[in-house]
Amino acid sequence: MVALRNILGIFAEGELRSRKPRGTAASTGDLTKGISFVRGQTLQPTSVPAPAKEEKEEKDAKDDADDADSDVDSRFVLDASVPNGNFKPAVEGPKLPARNKLSFNQMSSSYGKGFAMLQKMGFTGGGLGKHNDGIANPIEVQKRQSKRALQDDGEMVDQDLYGNEGGRRTVEELLSMDRAPEKKSTEPKISDGWKRDGKPKKQKTIYKTAEENAGEVPAMRIVDMRGPEVKVASSFAELAANLSGDSVRSLKEFRHNTRLLVSRYEDKVRLAAERKRHCENVILSAAKEQERLQAADNISEADVKGCKELVVEMESLRERQDEGSIGLSELAETFHRLERSRPKEFHLLQAIDVAFALALPTAKRELSTWQPFKAPELVLKAMAKWQDLGDKERFSALLDASLIPQLRKALVAWAPRDFEPCIRLMETCQRLLRTEVADSLVAEVVLPRLRSEIEVWDPRIDQRSAHLWLHPWLPLLGRKMEMLWTPIRFKISSCLEKWDPSDPSAHGLLKPWQQVFDPANWDPLIEKVLGRLERSLQETPIKPDGQDLTAVKSLLRWLDLAPLENVARVLETALFPQWHGALKRWLRTEGCNFTEVLQWYQGWKALFPPELREQLVVQRHLAHGLEVMKHVMAGGEALGPEEPTRAGAEKATANSRLPVEEVSLSLSDYVTQVAAEEGLIFLPKKQQRNGKHVYQLGAATIQLDKNLVYVAPRGGEGEWKAASMDELLKLAKATKK
Repeated sequence: MVALRNILGIFAEGELRSRKPRGTAASTGDLTKGISFVRGQTLQPTSVPAPAKEEKEEKDAKDDADDADSDVDSRFVLDASVPNGNFKPAVEGPKLPARNKLSFNQMSSSYGKGFAMLQKMGFTGGGLGKHNDGIANPIEVQKRQSKRALQDDGEMVDQDLYGNEGGRRTVEELLSMDRAPEKKSTEPKISDGWKRDGKPKKQKTIYKTAEENAGEVPAMRIVDMRGPEVKVASSFAELAANLSGDSVRSLKEFRHNTRLLVSRYEDKVRLAAERKRHCENVILSAAKEQERLQAADNISEADVKGCKELVVEMESLRERQDEGSIGLSELAETFHRLERSRPKEFHLLQAIDVAFALALPTAKRELSTWQPFKAPELVLKAMAKWQDLGDKERFSALLDASLIPQLRKALVAWAPRDFEPCIRLMETCQRLLRTEVADSLVAEVVLPRLRSEIEVWDPRIDQRSAHLWLHPWLPLLGRKMEMLWTPIRFKISSCLEKWDPSDPSAHGLLKPWQQVFDPANWDPLIEKVLGRLERSLQETPIKPDGQDLTAVKSLLRWLDLAPLENVARVLETALFPQWHGALKRWLRTEGCNFTEVLQWYQGWKALFPPELREQLVVQRHLAHGLEVMKHVMAGGEALGPEEPTRAGAEKATANSRLPVEEVSLSLSDYVTQVAAEEGLIFLPKKQQRNGKHVYQLGAATIQLDKNLVYVAPRGGEGEWKAASMDELLKLAKATKK
């Protein structure tokens, strides 16, 4: 038995007891004491003294009771009594929650179907299990190198499955961490000599110079304590990288908490403001009540008698109001009389509240049969008497409850093209009521009704233009109508898409809006019109023998609406290139009649109005045509297809094939030369025209402007006219005679 106990240790008692028949006494150890497991080979054999007879009987009885119940130690039974009364359950500290090292996106891309199955089974992050206290990170597997057997060290993966490592550390722990690069281990590495083709490699010796050793600077440590975790950076570059990445993400919790705090205190501030407003109203009400009570204390018996008489009069007014025998105007005049005759009693009894209380049903009764467009002054005059009786708030409340609903109802059913009754109604409102009342009606009812009518207006099929029923509102509304111009411009612009430039109806459609539209709405329409006219001019050929002037006349029709410089630009782009080409082709034909060419030139020149001929672009092209005609009539060859550009007539003449002498000769020099050849006087006068000098050629008065010569009218009455050199010489000589 001693040998068996030496081998089995503490479990020998149970083994011996189990071999005895049930009911026999056997000695057992005290199981309430701690158990210490000792290896059998180190336990020395000792002699065990025999227990006393009484102790043996108690132990046998206890063993029998334990065997009858179970073979489980009482310490492991939940309802077992605590021995000796001093047993205390173990108390554990707080358990750190499990944390995932990988995000959901990383786990989904790495584990795919397995991660999807985890989500279906209720995985929402953290650890596994019902209480989320299991492992939180997938078990990593370390891949062994090829042809390498099991090793004593390095096989286990040092992995934190619960994500509790890397927690917060103190500054001392962080500073004690060695951030310097790890030094190479001096221990010999595992040799590859055991491999079949392995050969031992000789370790490479690295030598450093004294400069390299002296240049080694100990690593710098920067402790960053701005985020939720303390971090240590070895350089400013690493610190900047942390700031651009983790630090921004680490502020999410801070921003969230800040928003919560702001929203919480916003509610508190709002509640405090409402409470303050309520307290102010209570204080004002109490002050008014105190004033009323003080006034009531100071009244005399005569004042009391006057108050009773005032009450009787107001009661009679109420009875008449119930009967419908008093109107709104008479009611206002009566309360005005009572306020003037009994001001103290009127104030003590707060009769103004009674007045407006009686005015509301009276106003509703009269307004129920009122027709605003036929008789706008009928009710408005009576309503205007009430705005001087009470304060602004009481009068506004009376209007909102009685007058405004009736006006809105009438304006909603009003046809905007029938403008006269509505304008008369709005003028009456502005004259009798406060300005803000009329402005609110205009902004909330009148302008939306006009806008809705513009939406259904179609300029292509509507026989009545929109300006007929919109422009009468301009004196009353003014700049408030600017919100209507943009939709009207869109309507007109859509009509111009397929407009024929020969159709004069577009001019009549746009003319009324010239002084109404602002530049932002007017300029796009004019540019669209000129674009259509320019394309029409480009498609019209220039034929000296049978010219179609429809496109040109269509363009000149818009001179009163379009800027002159824009019309001149259209002529320069679309007309004059063809005009120069036709002139040069005509001059190159054999047997060309120069008289017909001159008449053709004069006809085109007379076609343009004087204000258009004074535009620099038109002057340049006409002067260039005149120079070409003069050059050919003088016996020169016809010019090529070049025409003048905006750089000036000199450049256009230089690009042509004129002789160099004529190209370099200015108009003033040319007139001087002609005057010398003809024996005429050419002297400047002491006057100017349009900022340019005036000259005397013979007895004629002329002005030189670029390549044109203007001649003064005879007798000083009339307009200055441009003339050719032949006409100028005839006038100068005829005047001389």
